[in-house]
Amino acid sequence: MKSPKLLACCALFSGATALCVVGCDSPGTAYTEATGGASGQTSSTGATGSGGMTGTGGATSSGGTIASGGSTSSGGATGMGGNTSSGGSMSTGGASSSGGTSSGAGTTASGGSTGNGGNPVTAGATGTGGRAGTGGRAGSGGSSADGGSSAAGGATGTGGNASTGGSTGGGTGGSTGPCAPTWQDPPTNVSAWIDESWNAQLGNNVKNRKDWLIDNAMMGKGQINLCVRWGATSAPTAAVKTGMAAAVEKWFNDWFTNLADYGCFPYSHITAKVTGWAVRPGNESWVSDLDSSVKVYTETDPGTDPPNEPKCPDTCSFFTNWSHTFPNCPGGEAFHTDYWLWLDDTLPGSGAAAVGGDWGLRMPVNNFVSSMGKSNLVIEHEMGHGFGFQDYYDWTGATPAGGSLMIVGSTSSQVPTVGDQWLLRRTWKEMKTLRGW
Repeated sequence: MKSPKLLACCALFSGATALCVVGCDSPGTAYTEATGGASGQTSSTGATGSGGMTGTGGATSSGGTIASGGSTSSGGATGMGGNTSSGGSMSTGGASSSGGTSSGAGTTASGGSTGNGGNPVTAGATGTGGRAGTGGRAGSGGSSADGGSSAAGGATGTGGNASTGGSTGGGTGGSTGPCAPTWQDPPTNVSAWIDESWNAQLGNNVKNRKDWLIDNAMMGKGQINLCVRWGATSAPTAAVKTGMAAAVEKWFNDWFTNLADYGCFPYSHITAKVTGWAVRPGNESWVSDLDSSVKVYTETDPGTDPPNEPKCPDTCSFFTNWSHTFPNCPGGEAFHTDYWLWLDDTLPGSGAAAVGGDWGLRMPVNNFVSSMGKSNLVIEHEMGHGFGFQDYYDWTGATPAGGSLMIVGSTSSQVPTVGDQWLLRRTWKEMKTLRGW
């Protein structure tokens, strides 16, 4: 069983217009570990906020120091470990099915996968039964004479020659065979920062841990499952409960959209789904109207700050099960969770706006709710840590043109910058080889 260290970042607002992020993933940060898992990250030196721009959705607070990873066990209870198996396999192509439509004058043409099986066979024009490579069976475009009987819409044999409906072994995107990635080079004004970032910390993060957001997306075949840890003292509104997945999905895709056409990344859009919701015992009625596809948990963690915060089960968490098998999760694999959303009235410390890592995101509930439906610098900075990206507190290397969400004060962008986009692409390129995808 692997005992992963909790990786986290804390962001805080200081003064009326400043965003300051204090060290959590920076080199040299200390951690404490207990048998079987992490007991949480110890606090590192805080920073006093000064000048800057207010991040969307963040609450203004005065400066001060802050524990970088939150309090002990801010990522979860002691015992968070995980098997060190590698990531999942990539899904390419589609299964053969009867996706074809009826020919204009004869029998139903058998197509490829649903929606890809083939265009309608109109009087049996050669090859119209299916495009090559969309996952159809060899010959699924129509056997000889599929166009109809003689004088019934065409002469015998005009329905299409055998094997024109789709070549055997069709790959993704309509090509034959597996996708062959191409790797474009980043712009010269960001490339040095990307190389230095990979060599400084990112490479080790990706090599030594297997619960990053790209791992989540690949193992989940384009879906990332969420569990909400509702530590707030008031009930979630109906709008929050119904809008939670869509809000997080938007933030995820502000990042993932930059991989959609790069290096054969197989998903043009990542789906987020809430599969669990944790509340304190006695508050079950707050979430009694949730769909049956969402498990309600009342487990608490006595080691959190404040104590006894609601907790999503470790048995269902990818953070503690890198093999992506969940034999002890209530309901089984379908209810596993990849990413926690931990929401409280306030965060421990002074003026914290958010904490993030590969385990998930923690922030004050009011800031989170006010940001739903909008891109948000603070939230998307924290999600950057979910890919393995570091903070650059004491960075003396290159700085990318246009700045980065991960370099506080270098940009006012609410979404990943050009530098961030290429850092993500470099990460995918390296992970594809390391994980064997």
